Amino acid sequence: MKQVTPSLDGRNSRWQRHRARRRTELITAARDAVAAHGAAISMEEIATACGTSKSVFYRYFTDKAGVQAAVGEYFVNRMRRRMVAAASEADTFAATVHALVSEYLRSVAGSGEVYRFVVTAPDEQGSAVEGFVDSVRQLLVEQHGRHHGEQDLPPGVLQCWAAATVGMVRGAGEAWLAQGDLPGRPDRHAMSRTITTWAVEGLRPVASTAPPGPPGTGAPSLPDHT
Repeated sequence: MKQVTPSLDGRNSRWQRHRARRRTELITAARDAVAAHGAAISMEEIATACGTSKSVFYRYFTDKAGVQAAVGEYFVNRMRRRMVAAASEADTFAATVHALVSEYLRSVAGSGEVYRFVVTAPDEQGSAVEGFVDSVRQLLVEQHGRHHGEQDLPPGVLQCWAAATVGMVRGAGEAWLAQGDLPGRPDRHAMSRTITTWAVEGLRPVASTAPPGPPGTGAPSLPDHT
């Protein structure tokens, strides 16, 4: 007689899929609550806005920092995909940088409260934001190589340039976001062009690490990356 055994693996797989779906639902609901009520929202307020309880959130994310990390991962993964797609369509290095900057500003301006909620999470090693920043640095390095392969720079110099550029773009973008509706605040398109000029013209990678000559000898020449 054929023995029939219950499919424990099948039940476990269905349970895992259910938990994954529920986790995603909670993440998107928390994101929407933050967008509607602001980055300073409490966990009690998030749970109420989502029609559930804090204990449900903590069952999936442990604490508020866990919710911030999960929302951050969701947010930056979507932003990263859009930035990679935008960069792949650019035909020059300057256009690539402009595409990345423009997409970054579009994301943070469109979801300013969510961005603030994410970046105010406890600074932990391996966080979603840290991983995103690292991936954008690497994307800049790859795009520089794609457009200037024959003029490529020493890896160490290029990595330092990418880190400086990402830091500048993030700092400028966050300062622009914080200005809100202040008079004279440039719109997103003007700010994108300005930051791109700073990145391509003002923070260009240099092939030589030799110190500048004495006063009066002139500044060392920089390669043209426009």
